[in-house]
This record gives sequence, C-alpha cells and structure tokens, in this order.
Amino acid sequence: METKVKALVDGVDQFIGIDHHKKTSYITIKDRQGEIIKRGNIDTRPDALSAFLKDGIQEEGAVRMAVLESGRTYRPMWRWLSEEVDEVVLAHPGGLKIISDTVYKDDKLDSGKLADLLMLGMIPRAHAASEEAWERRLTLRHRMMLVRMQVKVKNIMHMIVDLYPDVFPRKPEMTDMFGKQGISWLVKLQIPRDDRRRLDELLEFWEFLEIKIRKSDSLVRKIVKEDERCQWLMTIPGIGYFFAALIVAEVDDINRFPSPKHFVSYIGLVPRRDKSGEVDRGGKMHKRGNRFLRWALVEAAIPATRSNLALKNKYDRISARKGRKKGRNIAKVAIANKLAWIVYAILKEERPYEIRY
Repeated sequence: METKVKALVDGVDQFIGIDHHKKTSYITIKDRQGEIIKRGNIDTRPDALSAFLKDGIQEEGAVRMAVLESGRTYRPMWRWLSEEVDEVVLAHPGGLKIISDTVYKDDKLDSGKLADLLMLGMIPRAHAASEEAWERRLTLRHRMMLVRMQVKVKNIMHMIVDLYPDVFPRKPEMTDMFGKQGISWLVKLQIPRDDRRRLDELLEFWEFLEIKIRKSDSLVRKIVKEDERCQWLMTIPGIGYFFAALIVAEVDDINRFPSPKHFVSYIGLVPRRDKSGEVDRGGKMHKRGNRFLRWALVEAAIPATRSNLALKNKYDRISARKGRKKGRNIAKVAIANKLAWIVYAILKEERPYEIRY
C-alpha cells in the first residue's frame, strides 16, 4: 500500500513528479493531500507532455509545481515544463540518491517519490543554468573536446616518430614538433610505407582540428569581449581568456552561493572529513562538485604562482611541509582553493582583482 504524504509547501495545489528519460517519461500528479490526480507514461515530446498536463488539472487556476532530475538530457524537458507549470524544480541526482535510495525501483515509483519529496520541500536542488550560460557552456565544452582529440592525435604521432630514432632527415632542434618547422619536418620524414601512411592521415586530422580550434577560439574571445565579468576574472593571476569564459559560464549566477565556502565546496576543492567520537581525520578532495571549474582552477594554479609572489610563497611553503612526493599536488590544490576564494570575491563585488595587504 502506498503511503500518502501531505504537502508542507505552501501556495501550491498540484505537485508533479517526472521520471525523465530520452524516449519516454513517467509522470505522477498529486494534490495537497497526497491523492494521485493522474499518473502515466508518455513519449518524451512537448505535445505529449502538454496534453497530459492539461488533462491533469482539476480546478481552474491551480498552482502547479514540477520536479525532474538533472542529467545529461534534462534541458528539453525543463524548457517544456517551464511553459506548462508555475515552477520547475531541478533535482540533484546525488542528493536524491542519499535521500531515497531503495533496493526496488521503477519509473512509476521514482516519479511518485519525486512528487512526495517536492510536497515535503525536501528536493535537493540543482541549478538550472540560464539560456545564455547554457549556450556558452556548450561552446566551451566543445572546444575542450576538440583540444582533447588533438592531444590524442599528437601523442600517436609522437609514438610513430619515436619508433625511428635514426630517421632521415634528422630531427631539428625545436621546442614544438607541431610548429611550422616541426610540421615541415614531419611531412618530409622518410619512414616505412605503412607508418608513413598513418602519419599522413594523422597530420591531415591534426590540421583539420587545428582549424576548428582556431574558429572556436574566436567565439570564446567574442564571449570574453562582450562580458565584463570575464574581463574582471582575467585580472586574476593565472586566469586567461578561456578560463575566464569557462568560469563565468559554469558559475552563471554567483549569488546562488551564500558564501565563498559554499562556492569552494561546489567546485570540489575541499577535503573529505571523517569525524566521529575521538576520531577526526581529513582526506583527499571529495571531487563531487563541478569538474570543469575544478579543472580550470587547478590548471591555473601553477601559472598563478609565477605572477604572484604571495601565491608562490604559499605554494613553496606547503610543498616543503608536505614533502617532495605529494607536496606539489597538495600545494597546487591549495592554490586552486585560494583562487576560488578570489573568483568568488571578484564576481560578488563586481570588480577587477587587486592586491590587498
């Protein structure tokens, strides 16, 4: 027998839980007393959603609130719901798992649980990015994907070349094998036919990716030029145009974080902690936050120490204290943590970076 939950959230007449999938979605609509108004499975299409929700209204002017879980394909459903109901809540998958993890689950049960948690005001909320931030995220993540692909291609070309240490013509002195001089040398390289064919194909692919990355770079620079927040962030040591655009897109609205501690925790730059009774142990970073922000700030840490004496001293001090083996990584994370605090202050106070003593 299904347990009925009475609503604790005021001002809402109908609570809609949606277990959303790419092809189909299961919907449960409940009233304030926990009675099921309507439930059923629909095709994940805007017309099917609209038809189902219109038939679910029992009274004129009913205030409706809906919830769906954040995920890879949540965005279309979130847009469609925003046009149909008064408020859409995006649920954090990790928080939901902690609250309502069960051995037996299916779409019908999950949509009912979502509606119940919504009624109780217990949904762990995720942030639904603005349309502008969403489009920027797609642009920036696309560029990151292109760069990752190009790195893989470069690594394979390095591997092929390394198989022939006595190659002709001899490798010239150069810092970048993929600069103008390096590419000219790769084209002239005399190696066995099969490896020559593979190298030629990889060179074509590298050139294709290089063109796409340059076009993507121009889009990123346009974003930075048009957004003052990016220009503020670029005054922070270690933060260039790409990291500035990435941070702004991923943060979206800094005011959703009530304090810098919340922001740093969201990024995942705080250690785990095990405190129970007499035991109080720290651990590694929990890494449950935004992996794109965490990556950007960790990558910016070392460049930041090269241009800021205070950050360099902090890095050297932690490295020396923690030891050669793991001290550098710990120090790098500590600098990334400090940069996160600076980013929060810059965006919150709407100003460029300035050294304060």
